[in-house]
Amino acid sequence: MSTIKDYLFEMQEKYIDDWIRERLSDDSLGEDSEEYQELAEEYSNYQEHLREEAEWQAELKWLKENGSSDIHQSFINELDALKVMADSNFNNPQNIAFVLHTNIVVKMSYAYAVTLLETFLGDTLKSLVSQDKQCLKNALRKFKILKSVKLTDLADTDLDVRSLVLKYVGDVLYHNIPNVVEMYEQVLNRKLDIDISNVVKITKLRHDIVHRNGKTIDGSTISLSAQDFTHAIDEIKEFSGALQKAINETQTA
Repeated sequence: MSTIKDYLFEMQEKYIDDWIRERLSDDSLGEDSEEYQELAEEYSNYQEHLREEAEWQAELKWLKENGSSDIHQSFINELDALKVMADSNFNNPQNIAFVLHTNIVVKMSYAYAVTLLETFLGDTLKSLVSQDKQCLKNALRKFKILKSVKLTDLADTDLDVRSLVLKYVGDVLYHNIPNVVEMYEQVLNRKLDIDISNVVKITKLRHDIVHRNGKTIDGSTISLSAQDFTHAIDEIKEFSGALQKAINETQTA
Protein backbone atom coordinates (compact mmCIF):
# COMPACT_ATOMS: atom_id res chain seq x y z
CA MET A 1 0.00 0.00 0.00
CA SER A 2 2.80 2.42 0.93
CA THR A 3 4.49 1.71 -2.42
CA ILE A 4 1.35 2.77 -4.28
CA LYS A 5 1.06 5.91 -2.16
CA ASP A 6 4.71 6.75 -2.78
CA TYR A 7 4.23 6.26 -6.51
CA LEU A 8 1.16 8.52 -6.59
CA PHE A 9 2.97 11.14 -4.54
CA GLU A 10 5.93 11.07 -6.92
CA MET A 11 3.60 11.38 -9.91
CA GLN A 12 1.90 14.37 -8.33
CA GLU A 13 5.22 16.03 -7.54
CA LYS A 14 6.37 15.46 -11.12
CA TYR A 15 3.14 16.95 -12.50
CA ILE A 16 3.59 20.06 -10.33
CA ASP A 17 7.22 20.42 -11.36
CA ASP A 18 6.29 20.05 -15.06
CA TRP A 19 3.52 22.67 -14.64
CA ILE A 20 5.99 25.12 -13.09
CA ARG A 21 8.77 24.51 -15.60
CA GLU A 22 6.41 25.11 -18.52
CA ARG A 23 5.99 28.64 -17.14
CA LEU A 24 9.55 29.42 -16.05
CA SER A 25 11.42 32.05 -18.05
CA ASP A 26 14.50 29.86 -17.74
CA ASP A 27 14.08 26.07 -17.48
CA SER A 28 17.42 25.75 -15.74
CA LEU A 29 16.21 27.62 -12.65
CA GLY A 30 16.14 25.46 -9.53
CA GLU A 31 13.46 24.96 -6.92
CA ASP A 32 15.10 27.51 -4.63
CA SER A 33 14.82 30.31 -7.17
CA GLU A 34 12.37 33.13 -6.48
CA GLU A 35 10.51 32.62 -9.77
CA TYR A 36 10.07 28.88 -9.11
CA GLN A 37 8.72 29.57 -5.63
CA GLU A 38 6.28 32.19 -6.97
CA LEU A 39 4.96 29.73 -9.55
CA ALA A 40 4.68 27.03 -6.89
CA GLU A 41 2.51 29.38 -4.82
CA GLU A 42 0.45 30.25 -7.90
CA TYR A 43 -0.14 26.54 -8.54
CA SER A 44 -1.18 26.00 -4.91
CA ASN A 45 -3.61 28.93 -5.04
CA TYR A 46 -5.06 27.65 -8.31
CA GLN A 47 -5.66 24.20 -6.83
CA GLU A 48 -7.34 25.78 -3.80
CA HIS A 49 -9.57 27.76 -6.14
CA LEU A 50 -10.55 24.57 -7.99
CA ARG A 51 -11.40 22.84 -4.68
CA GLU A 52 -13.52 25.77 -3.53
CA GLU A 53 -15.27 25.92 -6.90
CA ALA A 54 -16.05 22.19 -6.76
CA GLU A 55 -17.49 22.55 -3.25
CA TRP A 56 -19.54 25.55 -4.34
CA GLN A 57 -20.95 23.75 -7.39
CA ALA A 58 -21.85 20.79 -5.16
CA GLU A 59 -23.73 23.13 -2.81
CA LEU A 60 -25.61 24.75 -5.69
CA LYS A 61 -26.60 21.32 -6.95
CA TRP A 62 -27.81 20.35 -3.47
CA LEU A 63 -29.88 23.55 -3.17
CA LYS A 64 -31.53 22.89 -6.53
CA GLU A 65 -32.42 19.35 -5.50
CA ASN A 66 -33.73 20.25 -2.02
CA GLY A 67 -36.64 22.66 -1.59
CA SER A 68 -37.41 24.47 1.65
CA SER A 69 -39.99 21.87 2.73
CA ASP A 70 -37.44 19.06 2.32
CA ILE A 71 -34.87 21.05 4.27
CA HIS A 72 -37.37 21.66 7.07
CA GLN A 73 -38.33 18.01 7.29
CA SER A 74 -34.69 16.96 7.42
CA PHE A 75 -34.11 19.51 10.17
CA ILE A 76 -37.05 18.19 12.22
CA ASN A 77 -35.80 14.63 11.79
CA GLU A 78 -32.37 15.62 13.10
CA LEU A 79 -33.90 17.46 16.07
CA ASP A 80 -36.00 14.40 16.89
CA ALA A 81 -32.94 12.15 16.65
CA LEU A 82 -31.05 14.46 19.01
CA LYS A 83 -33.93 14.41 21.49
CA VAL A 84 -34.24 10.61 21.37
CA MET A 85 -30.51 10.23 21.96
CA ALA A 86 -30.59 12.60 24.93
CA ASP A 87 -33.77 11.13 26.39
CA SER A 88 -32.34 7.62 26.25
CA ASN A 89 -29.58 8.80 28.57
CA PHE A 90 -31.74 11.04 30.76
CA ASN A 91 -34.00 8.08 31.49
CA ASN A 92 -31.20 5.62 32.17
CA PRO A 93 -29.95 6.00 35.77
CA GLN A 94 -27.72 2.96 35.18
CA ASN A 95 -25.47 5.08 32.98
CA ILE A 96 -23.21 6.29 35.77
CA ALA A 97 -20.87 8.26 33.49
CA PHE A 98 -23.81 10.20 32.11
CA VAL A 99 -25.31 10.85 35.54
CA LEU A 100 -22.00 12.26 36.78
CA HIS A 101 -21.71 14.60 33.79
CA THR A 102 -25.36 15.34 33.05
CA ASN A 103 -24.93 19.11 32.98
CA ILE A 104 -22.12 18.89 30.42
CA VAL A 105 -24.10 16.59 28.13
CA VAL A 106 -27.23 18.71 28.43
CA LYS A 107 -25.29 21.84 27.48
CA MET A 108 -23.67 20.08 24.53
CA SER A 109 -27.07 18.84 23.30
CA TYR A 110 -28.60 22.29 23.86
CA ALA A 111 -25.86 23.98 21.83
CA TYR A 112 -26.12 21.42 19.02
CA ALA A 113 -29.90 21.98 18.79
CA VAL A 114 -29.20 25.66 18.08
CA THR A 115 -26.54 24.67 15.53
CA LEU A 116 -29.17 22.62 13.72
CA LEU A 117 -31.50 25.64 13.78
CA GLU A 118 -28.80 27.90 12.31
CA THR A 119 -28.16 25.39 9.53
CA PHE A 120 -31.87 25.14 8.77
CA LEU A 121 -32.23 28.93 8.61
CA GLY A 122 -29.21 29.30 6.34
CA ASP A 123 -30.03 26.43 4.00
CA THR A 124 -33.67 27.49 3.69
CA LEU A 125 -32.81 31.10 2.88
CA LYS A 126 -30.28 29.98 0.28
CA SER A 127 -32.83 27.56 -1.16
CA LEU A 128 -35.39 30.36 -1.60
CA VAL A 129 -32.87 32.59 -3.36
CA SER A 130 -31.65 29.67 -5.47
CA GLN A 131 -35.02 28.37 -6.63
CA ASP A 132 -37.40 31.34 -6.64
CA LYS A 133 -36.81 34.22 -9.08
CA GLN A 134 -39.01 36.60 -7.11
CA CYS A 135 -37.15 35.82 -3.90
CA LEU A 136 -33.89 36.57 -5.70
CA LYS A 137 -35.26 39.92 -6.89
CA ASN A 138 -36.49 40.73 -3.39
CA ALA A 139 -33.07 39.90 -1.97
CA LEU A 140 -31.32 42.12 -4.52
CA ARG A 141 -33.62 45.04 -3.69
CA LYS A 142 -33.71 44.73 0.10
CA PHE A 143 -30.82 42.79 1.66
CA LYS A 144 -28.53 45.15 3.57
CA ILE A 145 -25.58 42.83 2.99
CA LEU A 146 -25.87 43.52 -0.76
CA LYS A 147 -25.94 47.32 -0.55
CA SER A 148 -22.19 47.59 -1.08
CA VAL A 149 -22.05 45.00 -3.88
CA LYS A 150 -21.12 46.47 -7.27
CA LEU A 151 -21.45 45.13 -10.79
CA THR A 152 -17.66 45.07 -10.94
CA ASP A 153 -17.78 42.35 -8.27
CA LEU A 154 -19.33 40.09 -10.90
CA ALA A 155 -16.60 40.95 -13.37
CA ASP A 156 -13.98 39.95 -10.82
CA THR A 157 -15.48 36.48 -10.28
CA ASP A 158 -16.83 33.59 -12.32
CA LEU A 159 -20.23 33.90 -10.54
CA ASP A 160 -23.59 34.93 -11.94
CA VAL A 161 -25.90 37.25 -9.97
CA ARG A 162 -27.69 34.44 -8.13
CA SER A 163 -24.45 32.74 -7.12
CA LEU A 164 -22.97 36.01 -5.90
CA VAL A 165 -26.05 36.64 -3.73
CA LEU A 166 -25.78 33.12 -2.33
CA LYS A 167 -22.14 33.73 -1.45
CA TYR A 168 -23.10 36.76 0.64
CA VAL A 169 -26.08 34.98 2.20
CA GLY A 170 -23.74 32.16 3.21
CA ASP A 171 -21.71 34.59 5.34
CA VAL A 172 -24.68 35.66 7.48
CA LEU A 173 -24.60 34.82 11.22
CA TYR A 174 -27.80 32.83 11.62
CA HIS A 175 -27.84 32.90 15.42
CA ASN A 176 -28.83 36.58 15.21
CA ILE A 177 -32.53 35.75 15.06
CA PRO A 178 -33.96 39.31 14.74
CA ASN A 179 -31.65 39.99 11.80
CA VAL A 180 -32.43 36.63 10.17
CA VAL A 181 -36.20 37.08 10.53
CA GLU A 182 -35.87 40.53 8.94
CA MET A 183 -34.08 38.94 5.98
CA TYR A 184 -36.86 36.38 5.62
CA GLU A 185 -39.43 39.18 5.66
CA GLN A 186 -37.45 40.92 2.93
CA VAL A 187 -37.00 37.88 0.72
CA LEU A 188 -40.64 36.80 1.12
CA ASN A 189 -41.87 40.40 0.85
CA ARG A 190 -44.24 40.03 3.80
CA LYS A 191 -44.42 40.74 7.50
CA LEU A 192 -43.90 37.66 9.66
CA ASP A 193 -46.12 37.45 12.73
CA ILE A 194 -43.82 35.09 14.62
CA ASP A 195 -42.90 35.33 18.29
CA ILE A 196 -39.12 35.08 18.42
CA SER A 197 -38.60 35.99 22.10
CA ASN A 198 -38.04 32.43 23.34
CA VAL A 199 -35.76 31.47 20.45
CA VAL A 200 -33.70 34.62 21.01
CA LYS A 201 -33.19 33.58 24.64
CA ILE A 202 -32.20 30.07 23.53
CA THR A 203 -29.61 31.34 21.03
CA LYS A 204 -28.15 33.75 23.61
CA LEU A 205 -27.86 30.91 26.09
CA ARG A 206 -26.14 28.81 23.45
CA HIS A 207 -23.63 31.66 23.01
CA ASP A 208 -22.79 31.52 26.72
CA ILE A 209 -22.42 27.74 26.55
CA VAL A 210 -20.11 27.77 23.53
CA HIS A 211 -18.07 30.92 24.13
CA ARG A 212 -17.98 31.19 27.93
CA ASN A 213 -17.96 27.51 28.86
CA GLY A 214 -21.48 27.68 30.24
CA LYS A 215 -21.17 30.95 32.15
CA THR A 216 -22.98 34.27 31.85
CA ILE A 217 -21.15 37.50 31.09
CA ASP A 218 -20.86 38.21 34.83
CA GLY A 219 -19.31 34.79 35.48
CA SER A 220 -22.35 32.99 36.89
CA THR A 221 -22.52 29.28 36.01
CA ILE A 222 -25.45 28.23 33.86
CA SER A 223 -27.27 25.15 35.09
CA LEU A 224 -29.48 23.32 32.62
CA SER A 225 -31.80 20.39 33.25
CA ALA A 226 -33.17 17.77 30.89
CA GLN A 227 -36.46 19.68 31.00
CA ASP A 228 -34.70 22.86 29.83
CA PHE A 229 -33.28 20.97 26.86
CA THR A 230 -36.67 19.46 25.98
CA HIS A 231 -38.31 22.89 26.25
CA ALA A 232 -35.68 24.36 23.92
CA ILE A 233 -36.36 21.66 21.34
CA ASP A 234 -40.09 22.39 21.50
CA GLU A 235 -39.54 26.14 21.11
CA ILE A 236 -37.18 25.66 18.17
CA LYS A 237 -39.71 23.37 16.48
CA GLU A 238 -42.52 25.87 17.02
CA PHE A 239 -40.46 28.73 15.62
CA SER A 240 -39.22 26.80 12.57
CA GLY A 241 -42.70 25.43 11.92
CA ALA A 242 -44.22 28.92 11.92
CA LEU A 243 -41.51 30.13 9.56
CA GLN A 244 -41.96 27.18 7.20
CA LYS A 245 -45.72 27.73 7.20
CA ALA A 246 -45.21 31.35 6.18
CA ILE A 247 -42.85 30.25 3.40
CA ASN A 248 -45.35 27.69 2.09
CA GLU A 249 -48.19 30.22 2.18
CA THR A 250 -46.10 32.76 0.27
CA GLN A 251 -45.03 30.29 -2.40
CA THR A 252 -48.55 28.98 -2.99
CA ALA A 253 -50.26 32.39 -2.96
